Amino acid sequence: MLLKSLWQWGRPQSGKQRFRLRDHLTYTGDYHLERLSKLLELRYRRQFPWDSDDTIRDMIHFASRVQDQDIQRELLLFYLNCSPEVQEYLKTGGIVDASHYIHNCHPNGDGSN
Repeated sequence: MLLKSLWQWGRPQSGKQRFRLRDHLTYTGDYHLERLSKLLELRYRRQFPWDSDDTIRDMIHFASRVQDQDIQRELLLFYLNCSPEVQEYLKTGGIVDASHYIHNCHPNGDGSN
């Protein structure tokens, strides 16, 4: 009975489920998000509590628009330490600002397709 309830809990419900960012973060990704959060709080007095995926998305979106080298470094380190699913989600989910250089990253590293 327990296995059946766990199986049903893990199945997608009716309709498309929203991508849950927290479910796909690694320990290193958490670390860089924490550092990013602290930098944003210290430099811009913006607090992003870790209570939901929405606040994490807001923090990433805000950080992607800020022209600060340290913040951009932490955002890039977060991005590089994420799973491919999260990387794709950040590129296509409207979270990272459209003009951000993450949208121009290519897997082979030389800028070509």
